[in-house]
Amino acid sequence: MDPLGSTPFEHALALAWYDDKLTATEFRQLDTLQESLKLTDTNRAIIEADYESRLVEGTAIRSGEANSLAKWIDAVRAMVSVDEDISSNLARRLGGTALRTGITKNGWKSANAWMEQLGLSRPFAEGCWMVGGPVPALTAVPLALAPAAKSLGLLE
Repeated sequence: MDPLGSTPFEHALALAWYDDKLTATEFRQLDTLQESLKLTDTNRAIIEADYESRLVEGTAIRSGEANSLAKWIDAVRAMVSVDEDISSNLARRLGGTALRTGITKNGWKSANAWMEQLGLSRPFAEGCWMVGGPVPALTAVPLALAPAAKSLGLLE
């Protein structure tokens, strides 16, 4: 899955606007995602204002289909609500896998920004830099981490 934004919430905006309109249902779904990510109203407003500016300019990425937003929010909610040991382990393994294949500066920056909004930047960094030793490779990438994995060159 290609990242449609630099963060999970911005990715959701691109899915919500895929058909050039935002419905009340999609707005409520974004509220749910905001809650799950523990985004403040101020941070959400900044992300939305930036995205809306790009919509007006015609440079905003939009993609998806009717159920893409709901599937995306479910995937993110599952990642942030699962036991912290599980999500942290997945983040560490993603980082370790990236290091094994060769991590670039831009890949690191993109993936770290993504993981930060999920609350997983620290375990991701620990995996990248082998804090605590090497971790097993990630053999399957959860949907919520797929855009980060893509920016690291781990997915085609």
